[in-house]
Amino acid sequence: MLNKIANCPDLDLLRRNTCEENDIRVTICDELMENGALRRDLIAILKIDAYYSTSRMPEPPKSIDCLIIIKTGEREFGLTLVELKKAPGSGRARQLKPGRIKPKFDNTIKQFLSGEFAHIFMNSAYTISDFRLWLVTNRTRTIPLKQERKKTGSSGFDAKRWYTFMGKEYEFERIPPDEAWVGTGLA
Repeated sequence: MLNKIANCPDLDLLRRNTCEENDIRVTICDELMENGALRRDLIAILKIDAYYSTSRMPEPPKSIDCLIIIKTGEREFGLTLVELKKAPGSGRARQLKPGRIKPKFDNTIKQFLSGEFAHIFMNSAYTISDFRLWLVTNRTRTIPLKQERKKTGSSGFDAKRWYTFMGKEYEFERIPPDEAWVGTGLA
């Protein structure tokens, strides 16, 4: 899969060395690094919102920030879809709205993974050993999920946290930045 990504001009242009935005980032474990750079034989980070941008299309669909692909075994790969969100310090704007975040994951799964690049990401020659959907946000540091549920009766994301990919359902996760790390031991 990593070779197919490298050989696909549209995807190779999306490769990045980090998954970060607005001081929020996913940490990449040392086992996936060599001399300070990503090991291209084990990991690829694609900047999905660079593909769905106004520079490429007049009205791009919403999309996540990054797709992290990690080789977890022989012809086995873990996929982590990441939306990075730095919540403002105060006020109503600090609330994370599922209606603004869910379409980013929906479009990435339906149009990118299962549509335009299905020949790579849904290829039966590969096994998806792990599939994760992460909203990495500093918002969870401010109000713990338990406290938010106690206050509102739900997290606001509960009813909208399931996604389907390759016939399986996956749960959306909200992750604080200090817990957002990836390594080869995903499965």
